Amino acid sequence: MSSSASNAAAAAPWADILPELCGLVVDRLDPVSILRFPAACRGWAAACEESPRLQSGAPALLTSGLDPEGIEVEHDVDAGAFGLHDVSAGGRSFLGEAAGLKGRTWIGGKDDWLVTTDYACSIELLNLVTGDRVPLPPFGTTQGAKLELPGYLHVSTGDRWHKILKVTLCQTPAHPSGGYLAVALFSDGLLAFTAAGDKCWTALKNPAAASRLDLSYMDAIVLKGKLFAVNERGRIYSWDMSSGITEPAAVVQGPDIEIGRHCRRGFYLATSSRGQLLLICIYGDTELLFKDSRICSRLVFNDMWSFYELGMSLHELDAGSGAWRRVTDLGGDRALFLGANYPFYITAPPGSEDLKASCVYVADMPSSYDAGIFDLKKKKGEDGFVERLACSLMADTLQMPMWFRPTSHPRLVKDQGRS
Repeated sequence: MSSSASNAAAAAPWADILPELCGLVVDRLDPVSILRFPAACRGWAAACEESPRLQSGAPALLTSGLDPEGIEVEHDVDAGAFGLHDVSAGGRSFLGEAAGLKGRTWIGGKDDWLVTTDYACSIELLNLVTGDRVPLPPFGTTQGAKLELPGYLHVSTGDRWHKILKVTLCQTPAHPSGGYLAVALFSDGLLAFTAAGDKCWTALKNPAAASRLDLSYMDAIVLKGKLFAVNERGRIYSWDMSSGITEPAAVVQGPDIEIGRHCRRGFYLATSSRGQLLLICIYGDTELLFKDSRICSRLVFNDMWSFYELGMSLHELDAGSGAWRRVTDLGGDRALFLGANYPFYITAPPGSEDLKASCVYVADMPSSYDAGIFDLKKKKGEDGFVERLACSLMADTLQMPMWFRPTSHPRLVKDQGRS
């Protein structure tokens, strides 16, 4: 018998592993490996159906992980540890490690793609499910602004330092119209974008007469060929990306939102159910004191979010008239997920007790909770909260909590005649 035939005969028939052994394997896998496991064969897929796991398309909160000994103290980011907390199926938590996260922190994402960076500020896209990695241009190559890298998660333009707040990943590398599109938000009004095929980032110019508050951007989104950014006053700037002009093309005054005297506001941008620009306002009390440990412990932190949230309002912009309309539902039994991730909607199953329809799920709350749920069905004057979530398995997390939605899975391998 030849050596190759001998080796083939000695090889274990992996597709014929007994179901109980498959179950033992699944019990020892991390959440990402379990997502890949069913793609091997039908027998392995059946074993996964019997075990708790994160389902495809299910929203999960991405947080820091535990140390290798299981002590509730976060270990070094160099290990690439993370936690995934499913908010759609009983609040189950899964812990894992990823090679692509070793020595890196996430600063944004879309679906199962993460935007990551390291101590040298090299920017990279990582698919946490497949392990695919796509490098982005370094910030030092930004066109329209000479950027230097004086420190971890900082860039500088001359005598001004800018903190990296987040990178909004508007399109992933799998986008059919040409690949990824990312917008970087920094403190003190620095915005830049890059797309697949670009060799650099492009900085967007601000109005010459803009004040410091005008340049305190809180979120950005790309919609119908325009890049929109909102500042902490609720004023919205837009740039026409198709023209190649970096000057602000228009200023959209935000809606008149009534809040209390001692309240502070924070804003997100999303797309409404009718495909229009959606402005989300979270307001809260600055006089309700709370200990915000994120300033000292977090790698990425935006101090504009430090207040105790009290409520939320949603407003849709009519592109034709320029008028704002108050939004009190999300169109059907849907929930909206906001955070450093690109916003997305999930349809709640009928009668679901876990995933709540007509609610907005916000990751990384202004009052330092991991996440919170706002109920749009509440009447004005009622507490709009359903729940504040503390999912992390340690008190002060190093990584920012962010929503994650697994969608990229290897195709199921045909099982060579086995049922």
